[in-house]
Amino acid sequence: MKYSSIFFISPPFYSHFNPLLNLAKSFNKLGVKIYMGCSIEFKDQVEGEGIEFYEIDISANKNTQKAESTDQPDSEKERLEEFFESTKKGAVETLITQSRHRKADMLYDPHKLIDDIQRIDETFNVDLYVVDILSYSVTLALYSLDLDFITFCPPHPYTIPDEGMNYGIPKHWPSAIKLEESDLDRLRAESKATQKEFTEVFNKIVSEKNLAHPIDNTFSLVSDIAVIYNYFDFNNQEELETMPYKIYAGHSFKGRNLDNDWKNIVDNDQKKILITLGTFLSNRKDVLDKLIKSARKQYPEAIIIVSAGANAKALEKHSSDKTIISDFIPQIALMPWIDLVIFHGGCNTLTEAMYYGKEMIILPFSSDQFNIAYDIEQKELGATLDPNNFDHHDMVSAFKQVEQVSKDKLKYYSEISQSRGSDFAAKTVLGLK
Repeated sequence: MKYSSIFFISPPFYSHFNPLLNLAKSFNKLGVKIYMGCSIEFKDQVEGEGIEFYEIDISANKNTQKAESTDQPDSEKERLEEFFESTKKGAVETLITQSRHRKADMLYDPHKLIDDIQRIDETFNVDLYVVDILSYSVTLALYSLDLDFITFCPPHPYTIPDEGMNYGIPKHWPSAIKLEESDLDRLRAESKATQKEFTEVFNKIVSEKNLAHPIDNTFSLVSDIAVIYNYFDFNNQEELETMPYKIYAGHSFKGRNLDNDWKNIVDNDQKKILITLGTFLSNRKDVLDKLIKSARKQYPEAIIIVSAGANAKALEKHSSDKTIISDFIPQIALMPWIDLVIFHGGCNTLTEAMYYGKEMIILPFSSDQFNIAYDIEQKELGATLDPNNFDHHDMVSAFKQVEQVSKDKLKYYSEISQSRGSDFAAKTVLGLK
């Protein structure tokens, strides 16, 4: 397929913006004119890559690096705090809270977004749009205006519900997460209600336009051209011959150089452990505290690097020449030097760890993290723990388990990952592979 200009529309979330920007760079390298629409906070990063920036707000909340310190409305801060509190009550309560928040959101300012995107289409010579799977209002606008678009899925592929699945319920659960059937029933009921109400709102807006047909499930609506997954094709589901293409990029980042200050910390023979719970979940100081203590007790001589977000100061008591606590770390640049990654199961950290063939311990809290943890457990690539119910004994078992992970398996997936990426996805879309 030939596209001379592509317009990317990114949500204002650091963890989604980065892989989308990297994908945009891959198309740009291949000679396609690229525009990138996002909140003003990301303008410098976009223009720094030689891509034309267009300001457009598609979400009420934002996460520019550390979610709880990002400037956003009081209502969004309150919801963020509600989310953090729900994570302390376990998987089901967290997913129910997320579902309720999604239902409260419904679709962000859909009529304005339809007008904004129509204006973009009339102003620029755009052949194709790229939209993040979680940007439902943007998908609605593109669908209503009958514009060609590609769906980019940064989280786990099951974020897009298969037939018979309900939005926001993991298809699979890792063994570390223990569940009561009564709790699952509550989650199913909440999910079905959200899915029904969300789809009704979507179809009401669609009905105002004559170019689009009602749909069965808002959360399953994707491009009829291609879906690009920022993930591994663990289940042989890739489709590159018939549209809609299903393209498994494996990762969407580019390696970065480590500066000399960090090199002085990691350029040695000691075991190096990275502890990160992502830009949102670094709020869980209690979990970070337990992880630091267990890792230090098990590996007294290891270099432990902790991405602590806004809790860096609160965790300062652990700091030493071998325990580095930082509010923000150069994670991509550090990853080649790391031996073990202890994290929340976020897709970006997963793909970075897999690219470099690292040992992994996953503590899933929310969203797609349960499906990701399940995949890693099933492929025997790492260990999983319940973030709210683990002690040092559990950590020791996880440490021993990852020490037994096959280096050949890690190398196998690392080689697959390194042969793919956003360049592979862009070339596939353009028919160059």
